[in-house]
Amino acid sequence: MIGRRHFLTRVIPTTFWTSFIMRSLSRNAEAKTVENESYKTLTTTEAETLGAWCAIIVSGAGQAGVARFVDENLAGDQAASLLLLRYLDASDMAGFYRNGISGIEKECQHRFGLSFARANADQRLELVEAAIASKMQVWTNPNPNFFYFISRSDAVDVVYGTQAGFADLNIPYLAHIPPPRPW
Repeated sequence: MIGRRHFLTRVIPTTFWTSFIMRSLSRNAEAKTVENESYKTLTTTEAETLGAWCAIIVSGAGQAGVARFVDENLAGDQAASLLLLRYLDASDMAGFYRNGISGIEKECQHRFGLSFARANADQRLELVEAAIASKMQVWTNPNPNFFYFISRSDAVDVVYGTQAGFADLNIPYLAHIPPPRPW
């Protein structure tokens, strides 16, 4: 028979180390989750601006993950990119998006004195309409109208070019080969 003292000298260290290991694993999982939520090419601020811009253009684009879609395609192989820009201006895709996002921010600061993410819906819509009409005051590069065209395509792809998007439109998704991920 095992004595109480002998039992406790075996159980307490085992419990301590098990607890320590479980906490370490939990912290590692939390760190990986934060790491997985970070962007590869865009900064968090750039992604936030792009998401807000595209959400004004196509309802639901921000929630559908348009910033993540653009970021993953910019970080991957350009030849396999799903971005429309690949077919129109493949020289420096990351630079194009960064300059466009910077232009959005400069124009919003110039007009309203605040960042695009902090602007209200009417102010955001005003900037999008100005880009469509080529009536920007300080944003010139890349061409705001062209940036609108490209970012609108990205937003439409993310919202409606997926199986869920087809279902929302009540259109059968008849892919010959189903995609391995939503986009």
